Amino acid sequence: MNILFLSTRSPYPLISGHSLRTYHILKGAAQKHNVILVTFIQEPEHELKKENLEHLRSFCREVYPFRIPVDMSRFKLGISLFLNLFSPLPFVAKKYDAPMMRQKIREIIKKEHIDLVHVDLLPLTVYINEFRKLPKILVNHNVESIRLYRWFQTEPNILKKVYLGIQWLKLRSFERSAMRKFDSCVVVSETDKQLLKEMGVSNRLFVVSNGTNTEFFKSTGKKTVENSVLWLGHMDVHTNKDAVLYFWREIYPLLRKWHPQVKMTFLGTAPPKEISDVAKRNEQVTVTGFVDDIRPYLDEAAVMVVPIRIGSGTRLKILDAMAMGKAIVSTSVGCEGINVSDGRNILIADTPEDFTNKTIELLKNEDLRSNLGKNALKLAKSYDWNLIWKKQELLYQDAMERRDL
Repeated sequence: MNILFLSTRSPYPLISGHSLRTYHILKGAAQKHNVILVTFIQEPEHELKKENLEHLRSFCREVYPFRIPVDMSRFKLGISLFLNLFSPLPFVAKKYDAPMMRQKIREIIKKEHIDLVHVDLLPLTVYINEFRKLPKILVNHNVESIRLYRWFQTEPNILKKVYLGIQWLKLRSFERSAMRKFDSCVVVSETDKQLLKEMGVSNRLFVVSNGTNTEFFKSTGKKTVENSVLWLGHMDVHTNKDAVLYFWREIYPLLRKWHPQVKMTFLGTAPPKEISDVAKRNEQVTVTGFVDDIRPYLDEAAVMVVPIRIGSGTRLKILDAMAMGKAIVSTSVGCEGINVSDGRNILIADTPEDFTNKTIELLKNEDLRSNLGKNALKLAKSYDWNLIWKKQELLYQDAMERRDL
């Protein structure tokens, strides 16, 4: 069948959890169907490279990328944020409502025989009037209103807090209303499914979890560096920025005090200046920036830390690290939605002191690290993308069959 696949960001290169999930689901769909991808671009320096677009075109029938208008300048973004105070729609819905994107969707539906529309993320439901009569599914990488609410709870700036509170109320209402208009809605965990039910979402909700590529995420042969701790994630995303600063300001000082030989690596784009400055003069702190392959860094790390405090959905970085048999310390929010067991395949800690103690325990105890890693790998195999895609395909068929009734 012909699938119109709408995405809020280009799924290639694989530079975030978002892109990883979208890429593997998209590629899975393209194995059986003709897929037309219409996508926004969030990192043009990577996503608009000719070779990256050509890679997507190697398995998609067509690929149409568009820049997000309000992201083109700080001035436009500021004006848009202010004007949104007077709109009933949340900012994310207005942000992704672009005339060029809307026109392209109309052209495709008029020209092609589209059998099903795959909407990848809530904000793109603003285009639903363009394909209201077609079978359609919505994929939620997160419960967007919950993610925003957790940001609202932790925001110290009073003006930002008020703005976030207003946005949260609008987004919660928008989320409930938009989801009711789809044949099926996908969530990534039972936790997210329950959260949406508690919000009053009565639509058909199906869990298609995030996954990992267990064939790709294998050892590169590098040996573990003793006393090494790894942070993994792009730090220009608010959830990650909050997490890395929480770790740096509240956990790392305790880690250095109680285990002075610790070696810390921060892998990902846009590290906070206070971390980068220390890395320039302290050999025990390393900042890598963007890397093409994270596997060598995972190989070398004795422990990976996931100090996430806000957000929703599930963290693909945890699944990828588990596929490589790594010992992980995470907050409850960080590993939310994954079928983990504290003390068996991960360690969970929600205070700076507990997080520090468990990290040091792993650094000192190689047997514990090994046992956690073995159990983590076993769990990761149940999250392989080949298994995940088959569940998504069943939902495509279900949406089509429901329209035929």
